Amino acid sequence: MYTDVTYQDWIDTPEHKRLELLMDIIKGYKSSADFKAGLTANAYFRAENPTVMSKTILKARKAEYTDASGRKRSRAVTEDVVGNRISSAFLYRFITQQNQFLLSEGVTLKDEKARGALGKYFDEQLEQIGEKALLHGVAWGFWNAGNLEIIEAVKDSMSGAVALVDERTSEPMLLVQFWQVNASRPMYVRLFTLDGVVEYRQNENKLEEISPLRAYVLHTLTDDLGTVITGGQNYAMLPVRPLCANSERRSELTPAIKSKIDAYDAILSDFADNLDRANDVYWVLNNFGGSMDDVAELLEQINRLKAVSNLSDGTGAASTAEPHTIEVPYAAREKALDLLERALYQDYMALDMDELTGGSLTNVAIRAAAANFNLKADRYEWQVRKFVREILVLAGAESDEIRFKRQSIANESETVADIATMRPDIDRRTALKINPYIQEEEIEQIMLDADAESVTGQPSVDELDKLLREGE
Repeated sequence: MYTDVTYQDWIDTPEHKRLELLMDIIKGYKSSADFKAGLTANAYFRAENPTVMSKTILKARKAEYTDASGRKRSRAVTEDVVGNRISSAFLYRFITQQNQFLLSEGVTLKDEKARGALGKYFDEQLEQIGEKALLHGVAWGFWNAGNLEIIEAVKDSMSGAVALVDERTSEPMLLVQFWQVNASRPMYVRLFTLDGVVEYRQNENKLEEISPLRAYVLHTLTDDLGTVITGGQNYAMLPVRPLCANSERRSELTPAIKSKIDAYDAILSDFADNLDRANDVYWVLNNFGGSMDDVAELLEQINRLKAVSNLSDGTGAASTAEPHTIEVPYAAREKALDLLERALYQDYMALDMDELTGGSLTNVAIRAAAANFNLKADRYEWQVRKFVREILVLAGAESDEIRFKRQSIANESETVADIATMRPDIDRRTALKINPYIQEEEIEQIMLDADAESVTGQPSVDELDKLLREGE
């Protein structure tokens, strides 16, 4: 968390000096460890491992030159060249899995009125904010009078957002959002305060106001002459709320995860380099007395004609050319990659889908395999629940119950069999609700159809069940 400048520093700064301080805050944040870590996380999320992307291999080649007497000579030189740079997508896979597992079904509130106050697209916005929070450690949601806007802590090298926190409570009291299309364009800044929001544009090394301070909620009056702003009001707290990935507010790209991804990608890239080196046949020329230029001419003839005449170095013994290939050792690398992949899933507490194979896998085994993943989702849910509760306060609503329907993995055949076993002890609606093959929106129609059949004299579903059991 950025604490080089706090809210107390802002309050203590004279009004005419605050724009200078604002520029210093942005510069300081861009050079901070938090911002740099966010840029690194972005690269790993795009499967662009910066460590591997800077990797080179040493390659030897022949360089020709002319000496002082004018003769052409050659010598062996080495140079760094770009080799295979293979990046894995572990971080993208892990963050997507964790975020979608909890938030793909949206948020469920007990109070329907409160759910409506969050707006039509709240679930989609929450899902996107959650992804950015896991990636950067924290993301920001701006409650803009009924609409939730996403503000990323680190968007790219020229764009992001940083909060000034209260030294006593660690509560964010002011947020600075800055963005820039490219280096040749001006930087824009939005400053969120308790008194409202104001916008600036960078002019050389200074900020100039382009949109004056305005309240977060505007009251308007519309008549034949148009719409007029009659007043405005603000919230009791800053309407930009943080969604944290965890209680430490740190990215899920921890040093433990990053180091293992680096090792995995390095081994895979080196293995590909070795395959490239060993891909071609090389020739061993026995009893060949020619120079390296003669060797090059010989190989050119082999490649062009696929044949070569018998050569001799004058000793009477015939020259021969034997093709050879290199067998690249792979067993140790394969074992190392397997161990690293397993360690990555264990450290992240992610769910390895390769472990959930086979139709005979029981629900007990599935729950055991997903136990750690559920524990991590529990920890993440605490942060999301807190965020939703704060947004509800800003929306002027509240709910006693905030729930998230997690994605589930189950042996559906076993579940249906369990429903059949439980059928005497549960009602029809419950049986339909827990049936994995029946969607929730289909239940009411099924119930209506069953009731209609009962009215027309046809046996109901419950009666058919009873008759079948009696027949057995």
